[in-house]
Amino acid sequence: MRAYEALYLPLTRCVHFVKAREFDGSQQREVEAAIKDGIRCVYWSYLDGGDGSVTVADPLGMVLELEHAPYGKLPWIKFLDDLITLAYRHRGLVIIVDRADILLRERPDDMFDLIEVFLIQFHHWYDQKKPCHLCLQMEENPSVRGLFLA
Repeated sequence: MRAYEALYLPLTRCVHFVKAREFDGSQQREVEAAIKDGIRCVYWSYLDGGDGSVTVADPLGMVLELEHAPYGKLPWIKFLDDLITLAYRHRGLVIIVDRADILLRERPDDMFDLIEVFLIQFHHWYDQKKPCHLCLQMEENPSVRGLFLA
């Protein structure tokens, strides 16, 4: 699967590690169709507060507009609970984490916690036949930001 294709489908291939060359803009129609179908696409760059926070759960939770963000103690448990709640409020969810390469280099524990929490809650979406994807943009590509923040 290439980059941001099939985001509108409830697939078990739900975690995507995306390289810059895998996104050339040709997926724009598919992304627009997903958004039109009511799938919530949320873009966040690690450079937008991730490097200065105690945990990336806080700035990512804020961008996702999660109920309990920002989090105090046990942030990932509360983040998990909030993601599960979204499964019953939205038709689908796509989380784009841009500059995940820097996140991995600077805060690998946070990246792995994010992936683990995402996978734990995933079945709440899949059981309802709703798409839910975590896209980790592993190389800089300014077009990605433009596509999801347009």
